[in-house]
Amino acid sequence: MREQGLDASLGEIARRAGVGNATLYRHFPTREALCEAVFAEYGSELEQIRERVLRIPDAWDALAAWLEETCTAFATDQAFADLVTRGMPLSPALNELCMSAIGFSDTLFRNAQRQGVIRADVELTDLMMVTYSLQQVVAATAQVAPDAWRRHLAIALDGLRPREGAALPPVAITLEQLIAIGERPQHRRPVERVLTAEQRLPHSGRDRAPAISDELWELIEPELPSSEGRRGRPWRDHRQTLEAILWRYRTGCPWRDLPPEFGPWQTLWKRHRRWSTDGVYQRILERLVQS
Repeated sequence: MREQGLDASLGEIARRAGVGNATLYRHFPTREALCEAVFAEYGSELEQIRERVLRIPDAWDALAAWLEETCTAFATDQAFADLVTRGMPLSPALNELCMSAIGFSDTLFRNAQRQGVIRADVELTDLMMVTYSLQQVVAATAQVAPDAWRRHLAIALDGLRPREGAALPPVAITLEQLIAIGERPQHRRPVERVLTAEQRLPHSGRDRAPAISDELWELIEPELPSSEGRRGRPWRDHRQTLEAILWRYRTGCPWRDLPPEFGPWQTLWKRHRRWSTDGVYQRILERLVQS
């Protein structure tokens, strides 16, 4: 995950760990559970960074050091970059970690304000947008000029210093808008992005599962696995399975509480898990975009 980000293939994770997929899912039934375990060590790392930064007496130098530490983490840890800049469902523990980092940024920002070393018309959300922008620079230049972000950080810091002249344009971005940026479709996992292409049609008089139109199904069906050559029981109706998965994500319904007409929830969950790791959702998305 540090190398490939939060969307790293779970199958590849199991392979590198030297275990089977079943063992991985037995310990971590969801991607969120695995992410939470991975990020458990980040709390202590964050505390060490805080201690180093808080030992810096000058508020401006402390703020600059914090931004540099953050950018260094972006450059060396894709999972951290995803956690900070992407919109995704977070467990309480991961959310607490994110809020802790934001809270520390706020502390450094207010210290800089009190010492008068940062321009008075800058808001905390401006500082967060600077962080977000620098992450984009880190990602775009990683393979070509991996240290390019340092120059852009220096430019950004210079723009935050107090100076005579024109004020910043009003108004600073709000926290709600900042959250909305992280929730853009391209920052969601493939199954969530497929939701935007799914069409809601009347479903036999019931307002239950959003039906997949025939036209949409013709595009999707070739990307779903075939049952040919597989042993055991035949595949359930893929169309019904996909409708169940989409309906579950749309409503937030727990897997165990899915309507019984969808079939056994364990079967649906296993199918969803398999499609999440073998690229099925990504292929569906690419087919929809091409069309």
